[in-house]
Amino acid sequence: MENLALDIILQWDSEEARQKMIFGSHRQEAEHYLQAVDEIQSFDDQSAIPIAMARLENEFHNILISHTIPTSFLHHLNTEEKEIQNSCGCFRFLRSDASEKRHDDDDKLLRFGDIPYDAINDLRCIAERMISSGYLGNCVHVYASVRKSVFVATLQRLGIGDVQLPLEAKIQRWTEASTVCVRTLFSTEKSLCEDIFDGVGPEIDHACFMETVKEPAIQLLNYADATCISSPSSPHMLFMILDLYETLADFDIVFDFKSCESIRVMTAEVLPRLVCAVRNTLSLFEITVFQDTSKVVVPGGAIHPITTYVMNYLKFISDYKQSLNKLIVSKPSFSPDLMNFAFITEEEEGKTPLAIHLIWIIEILQFNLDVNSKQYKDSSLSHLFMMNNVHCIVNGVKRCSDLREMIGDNYLRKLIREVQKAATRYERATWGRVLDCLKYEGLYAKKGRGFSKSAVRKRIKRFNAMFKKVHKTQAVWSIPDSQLREDLKNSILQKLIPAYRIFVGFQVFGDLLGNYFKYFVQDLQAAVLDLFEGIPVSQH
Repeated sequence: MENLALDIILQWDSEEARQKMIFGSHRQEAEHYLQAVDEIQSFDDQSAIPIAMARLENEFHNILISHTIPTSFLHHLNTEEKEIQNSCGCFRFLRSDASEKRHDDDDKLLRFGDIPYDAINDLRCIAERMISSGYLGNCVHVYASVRKSVFVATLQRLGIGDVQLPLEAKIQRWTEASTVCVRTLFSTEKSLCEDIFDGVGPEIDHACFMETVKEPAIQLLNYADATCISSPSSPHMLFMILDLYETLADFDIVFDFKSCESIRVMTAEVLPRLVCAVRNTLSLFEITVFQDTSKVVVPGGAIHPITTYVMNYLKFISDYKQSLNKLIVSKPSFSPDLMNFAFITEEEEGKTPLAIHLIWIIEILQFNLDVNSKQYKDSSLSHLFMMNNVHCIVNGVKRCSDLREMIGDNYLRKLIREVQKAATRYERATWGRVLDCLKYEGLYAKKGRGFSKSAVRKRIKRFNAMFKKVHKTQAVWSIPDSQLREDLKNSILQKLIPAYRIFVGFQVFGDLLGNYFKYFVQDLQAAVLDLFEGIPVSQH
């Protein structure tokens, strides 16, 4: 038996045999070889052990190499750019998709550790024999060198070492790399180490895992620390920093054994600085909105870019509410310049600090919109502008269940009332004067001799002129929301048409000045339906 076992070991050590691999396509030979190794380990003469171990090390290396996927699949990993115009220009949110896209990428990345069961079993069988023969160091070195190369290639592929990139682009790259490594590669590698080395020796799987991922883990922590040191240059960096925070918060789960204590210590030092960066960046956003001095006058009273920008920002904040509720622990610093300071104070009861920040941001936005509305020379357009933009805020809150939950229905109802108030102010400013033309006051002749023909004639001409002007002017104004547009038109018609019917239907007026009435009722209805479409009357 001794000679047979030794023959098998030596047979696979010939020059010709070294060109072939035992494991993989030669299953029976692999089993015979492992049995031979088991036998020679009990020999008094241990001279064949180094030969067998060299062969097993080569086989171990080959199996790992053949099942380590090249990093070409990483081109699938990209981030979605969300561009939002703010009042000063283009703000770009660079953030990894935190929900469905992350799951899609995880499915692709599972191939990284998708080593077949037979291959894992072969690796484990080889590791057991190398370790029992005193070749633990060789085994760990081969494993770590092969698997570590994947992490190096991954970080290079993600471009985190590109020193030419601006700071924000670097942080975006670091965040992406951290998400890929921690959420997929590190956890997959940990499972693979356990599959191969668990039970083979005391904490060998832990040591092997640490040897493989220590350098990239430290590199990522250093990048995260660099993010903390760099002062936030723009508010949209909040979401990149939050992605980085959420990723690094998982380090304790991945590196949860004794040999990884140094990584956990580094993580514990970096995380509080990321928390501080999150708070500072949120404050920067509030200051940016509050100090916005944009002189943009939106044509037709439509949605201001800053409204779109802020509401998208709040939507993204709500995506991170779980983390932000832990990190935002203090209320915002209120400004006495804002009229609704007292209302904010009333809204604080039962709200988280994050929710108070969100309400405060919306109040700041409304304050700035009100200032901006004063730039319109026509007060009717000023009110229409406020109605449109506060309604946009309402819709933004309604569409995001998390945002609505945080600010509460009480505050949402307050916003809806603001929309209604702006609509009422618009109607009074525009249609109050028009409807005044359809009243009887001032039409009576002196000494109670009935209506003054001259006064009635002037009143009808004034109505015709005013309505024509409103029709021509306000047809090009805009109410982007179709339901809001139809509701306002219906409200106008409900007041205008009955008053006009009564006025033109008064027999005395008809007898006196019937020819001066320019509009039939259906003409008024059609003209009102032209309003707020953003299209000149001539094109209707």
